[in-house]
Amino acid sequence: EMIKLPWYLIVLHLCLPIGGTGATASNLRPLHYNLSLLTEVEPLKLSGNFSGEVIIRLRVWRETRTIILSNNGLQVGENVLLVRRNTGGRVTVRKMWQASSVHQLGIVFNSMLWLGEEYTLVVQFSGQLSRASGYFVGGYMDSKHHPQWIAVTQLAPNLANTVFPCFENRTFLAPFILNLAHPRGTNAVSNMRVLKTSDHEKDDYVWTTFQQTPAMSVQKLAFSINRFTNRTSAEIPKGPALTTWLRPKIADQGDYAISITPQIIVFFISLFGKPYPAMKIDQLVLPDTAYQSHEHLGLVSYPEAAFLYSAQRSTTRAKQQVASHVAQEFAHHWLSDLENAALYWLHNGLSDYVSGFAVDNVEPAWRFHELSMVRQALAVLVEDSKSSAYPMSLAYASKSSDTQANQKSALLFRMLHSLIGTQAFLNALRLYLQRSHKGSSSNQAFLWHTLQEESDNQMSLRQDIKVSQLMDSWTMQPGYPLIRVVRNYDTNEVTVTQERFLRNPGKLMQKRQQCWWVPLTFATAGIDSFVSTLPSEWLTCQGRQTASPLILNEVAQPDKWVVFNLRLATPCRITYDERNWQLIGNALSGTNASSIDRFTRAQLISDVLNLAGAGVVTYDLALNFLGHLRNEDEFIVWQAADTYLEWLHRTLRQTTIISTFKGFMRDLLQTKFDELFKRDGSAAENANITELMVIVLQLSCRTDLESCADFALKEFAGLTLETNRIPVDLSETIYCTAIQFGTEADWTLLRRLYTRSNVSEERRILLSAMACSRENWALDKLLNLAFAGRYMPKDDVLLIFSAVAQNPLGYNIAKKYLVDNIKAIIKLYGSNTDELAQLVTVLMKEVTTEEELNALRMFMRTDLQNLPGFEIAFRRILELGEDNISWHNRQYHNLLAAVCNITGSIEPQCIY
Repeated sequence: EMIKLPWYLIVLHLCLPIGGTGATASNLRPLHYNLSLLTEVEPLKLSGNFSGEVIIRLRVWRETRTIILSNNGLQVGENVLLVRRNTGGRVTVRKMWQASSVHQLGIVFNSMLWLGEEYTLVVQFSGQLSRASGYFVGGYMDSKHHPQWIAVTQLAPNLANTVFPCFENRTFLAPFILNLAHPRGTNAVSNMRVLKTSDHEKDDYVWTTFQQTPAMSVQKLAFSINRFTNRTSAEIPKGPALTTWLRPKIADQGDYAISITPQIIVFFISLFGKPYPAMKIDQLVLPDTAYQSHEHLGLVSYPEAAFLYSAQRSTTRAKQQVASHVAQEFAHHWLSDLENAALYWLHNGLSDYVSGFAVDNVEPAWRFHELSMVRQALAVLVEDSKSSAYPMSLAYASKSSDTQANQKSALLFRMLHSLIGTQAFLNALRLYLQRSHKGSSSNQAFLWHTLQEESDNQMSLRQDIKVSQLMDSWTMQPGYPLIRVVRNYDTNEVTVTQERFLRNPGKLMQKRQQCWWVPLTFATAGIDSFVSTLPSEWLTCQGRQTASPLILNEVAQPDKWVVFNLRLATPCRITYDERNWQLIGNALSGTNASSIDRFTRAQLISDVLNLAGAGVVTYDLALNFLGHLRNEDEFIVWQAADTYLEWLHRTLRQTTIISTFKGFMRDLLQTKFDELFKRDGSAAENANITELMVIVLQLSCRTDLESCADFALKEFAGLTLETNRIPVDLSETIYCTAIQFGTEADWTLLRRLYTRSNVSEERRILLSAMACSRENWALDKLLNLAFAGRYMPKDDVLLIFSAVAQNPLGYNIAKKYLVDNIKAIIKLYGSNTDELAQLVTVLMKEVTTEEELNALRMFMRTDLQNLPGFEIAFRRILELGEDNISWHNRQYHNLLAAVCNITGSIEPQCIY
């Protein structure tokens, strides 16, 4: 009979060695799995269950009476069978126990299992399909408006035990045979090719058996049951056979991704100097998914938004994201064998970084790689400046996917690449792939070792700089440095120091001394060295000691500017003494501003705005720097400013200064707006102009620039159900502005366009524009559309909820809706903590008062505290609100003074 373990035994189990539980880790090893699974779905409810049997062949490494399997929420049958292989004798079960809190199933036998012997264990089980487990059912409407479903797994990093009882220790590798029972007329796909199909005892079901997999961890198993159509790709010389599965209704939108996939694979075969690790690949394109994309040997899954592209109705950015996404997934294939949970950040970051080279190879005109890395750096610097930031090396301890850690990791590989050079970087990468061990935790040390070796061969690093020391200083501690550059204009000396940068410096009471190994690159007026990112000097960091200042001589003439960290090659922030900031400002406002390259200009504007927010420089300086945007033609520089301006606009929305601030912004934008939108032929010549137009239009309409509203309304006036001449890239802002000033008929027109469209990006643009309405009925209607239907992809639900909450009139409506319906919403999300936390995060981003913060804190404590792992999410979400309030307490009056000062406003809030 099954018994529950008392708490003290559970604690004892928790204290056993990590890497699988003590008994499991040391006593037994799985040699082979044979898994049979029957999946039954209720299409109208989009729910279902599965049942099956797993046959595990195992070897005893230390004599024991107990087998401990990993089991999370599965019902296990009473009739467990264990047979000794060489005699065929059955071993009888004495008792079974479950320890739910540590996800364990224990089976105790009447006689000892003998050392070195092999046994076959047979366990029957059943479970529920759910968003929070490793086996999930999603839904969609087909072209005839009939509901359809798709079932798909995601077992990494730790959900295999929600699908079948197993040994979840990642170092245990064993081959699998998979047998799936599924309704006739549906497809079954998995890591391997189909071996055979056979009849099932239920007439309307069929068995599909797959070929045996190579030895792998249980997390690498993947499968899906669906009614998709498939597209096969052109043959890849010496490469795998490639098939893509997608909904029939949107299959043609997969053409672009399907056409570039073979080129990307061929590129990586050559880059890594190693053939593709499987004979076939199935790509699954999912209409709704509880998971981000995941690649497994032979099977890759993507959300539709990351794979589909329509030449007529998708934006320029969407096409770039599709190429980048496909490249990232495939770069990962060569590395996924080496994966160990503790090193996800390392391999994800490396594949993220090298994927950019594949995109540059497929679409050279975009010059995508460096641009995307700088964009990524701007985002990481914001996220990593929170006091709750954690070391990358701990990234996957608390959550299953960690975009921030992956992106920061990619930036560190970019920094390292720029330091040791391409030849050394490539040689080291190839050596690493040839010699490292499957799933070993020593792979990180080995990667640093090969990079060091190759760097020594090319003599590219200074002798006292060691790769492991350098990289550990960035990966083993949270945050990143603020580099202070102070010039002495009499002696011509420059003093460089470092400290951790925090956006809310008052937050961390005990200031731990932190330091990093920082390569220093710099340029000065007249010496144009922006192409090279080889360091001239280093800030060093010996052990736990305080970093000593670095003194440089003869860096620049006293009347010439100097800038550090060229092309944002190192993810850090830089501040200067006041005079040098002024010299840089003069250069940016002069005719020769482009003598400072665009990526360094982007860093300067991002730095000065964020430094002002943290009280390191004044808002007077920051607003003066914003003024240089009048002459700026590179969209990446505008984007660096826009990230901060969007936050500032949101946080000032309920304050008295907002109208004066908008006035300052309108003055800044008018000339650039006229230059871009009042010329002949509004079609953009290149991607930079297109992206620039998108940002300027968005900023101009957000700050109520009259000519922006006129332009948007004029463009919108020509829109009907049949004809749409609005440029796709500009459509989001045009629709939103028109709806803001428009009628019910305009809103209904967008709703009908939404219903007709089958392009996921266009549908998302229309949804977010409908949330710009100033009418309560429209916002209520949208929230009901989001949460009431089962077939709305959860990414779109989040999009609607965010758009309504960001509407000045919508925040309270969105909050009330979430609070009033939270029980139904938890059920809709199947208690998926990450997805529910995203909804609360949307509300917390808008918080600017203690009262709003306390209301949300109470709501989370009361209604969400039972969600698994919510405590960690709870702390991160609260910090967003606390940081906003802290900024209002510390910096709001400084910004107010600076805005009044620069505009010369005589409004009451400026005079009193």
